[in-house]
Amino acid sequence: MKDILKNLETEIRNRNITEEEISNILSSYPKVSNRRIIGGYASVAITDREGHRISIPALKDAVKRFMSEEFYRPVNVFHSDVTVGRILPKWTNPDTGEVLETTVDDKGWYVVCELRDDIEIADKVWEEILKGNIKSFSIAGSSKEKREAYEEGQPFTSIDKLDIYECTLCEIPVNPISKFDILYNPNRVQI
Repeated sequence: MKDILKNLETEIRNRNITEEEISNILSSYPKVSNRRIIGGYASVAITDREGHRISIPALKDAVKRFMSEEFYRPVNVFHSDVTVGRILPKWTNPDTGEVLETTVDDKGWYVVCELRDDIEIADKVWEEILKGNIKSFSIAGSSKEKREAYEEGQPFTSIDKLDIYECTLCEIPVNPISKFDILYNPNRVQI
């Protein structure tokens, strides 16, 4: 697959195909253009409401392991073990050609997620997202190394190594700035 994509990229360059032309081609394919995509920070390196802070190095290590197997990147709802989507390594907006990636930067773990459209619960979750009732991420995992730390006299638990099990959609996140935006709404309809 990587070779096919590399050859395609070379062919695009050789033919001087513009990003707009690529976007027009992509947006004409239903499997590409009918996707429900959200994106935002699933975890941010701040002290959360439970007094925990996941360090950026710990996030980088845990996310690398979490993303290494494509079949185990679940997006669940309310930490319920009900999978309503998946985390994508990257996604190209079929309207604009903009590429967004799941990555850990100096702020935290930014995720791009696709919600399913083949089960009723995912449809209900999508409706709640469109209404603005579900607008946050949370992550579930297990800390492997943690220590007590202080910043400006305030104590917190620094998580220096962890395993991530899931990213979940929720109404009120433990990490107050772990919010997401709708990146692509195939129906362009707000409820």
